[in-house]
Amino acid sequence: MDYSRRVDMVTVYREPACYRPPNTLVELAKDTEYPNMNSIQYRKTPAVEAPEEKLSPFIDHVAANGAGHVIVAGNQYTSRQWGSKLCGWESPADILREDKVSFFLRNEASVTALCYTKDDELFLQANDRGSIELWSTGNPVRGPGYSLYQVDNRNEHIGAVTAVDIFRGEERHAISGSTDGCLKLWDYSEGDLHSTTTMHHAHSGPITDVATDSTQSSLAVTCSRDRSALLWDFREMKPATALYEKHDAAFTAIRWPDEVNWKRLVAIGDEAGRVFFIDVRQPNVFLETIDCFDRKVHKLSFQG
Repeated sequence: MDYSRRVDMVTVYREPACYRPPNTLVELAKDTEYPNMNSIQYRKTPAVEAPEEKLSPFIDHVAANGAGHVIVAGNQYTSRQWGSKLCGWESPADILREDKVSFFLRNEASVTALCYTKDDELFLQANDRGSIELWSTGNPVRGPGYSLYQVDNRNEHIGAVTAVDIFRGEERHAISGSTDGCLKLWDYSEGDLHSTTTMHHAHSGPITDVATDSTQSSLAVTCSRDRSALLWDFREMKPATALYEKHDAAFTAIRWPDEVNWKRLVAIGDEAGRVFFIDVRQPNVFLETIDCFDRKVHKLSFQG
């Protein structure tokens, strides 16, 4: 090998002494000497704040309470400032109408999970920084109308929180899962939010969804990118039971029907766009398979 012909890359790519790019956006727009200045133009362009009542463009989560009020959370993934916005409406018919927004909230982190609690004025939101937040939309002490304020905030998940659901029994409990495979139970009955149970290795992969039984406050199901789904009974010393193992694709969504006649069935969606039904009394057997989409199932819900 002839080392005399080698190229010194440090010298080649060193900034030349005569390097004088334009200093302003106006000069940069008319300049032909330095055409590839996208990074400088990006830094010099001021960030433009979106209107407060306008959602971020990527709508990821929707939650509704018993009174028919709806919360929609949208995240921003393309602009200079990543974050999210959350807006509330009194009726589903008003969704996305800026003049009908009842309340709004700007977040510095992306919202990854959202749900109302048993109380119509309280909702839980989680983000990609591992935080669970309890918010209230109003309080009689603060007067009539909406008065959005944070009740409590807990940052106890190591990974990003990916799913949140509430138990619908007499006690006010919630469950959350995160990307590090951790599952946590929460109590919000005392005016704050505190963790009661933590299972650090509930799954060997990121938890993608959680769902609770609407009739029993001790049962829940979870699914994960480890291609498994688990049934949890928190009254037991060993609460986890395999619902389905070693699927051919990652599970992405899970839901327990609200109908009493369907209480033994669980619906699971996967990354290939399929939805499966499993009887909790007969694990590892799909009772029915439905090919729904050509991409992953994001969320499941039962209506009617």
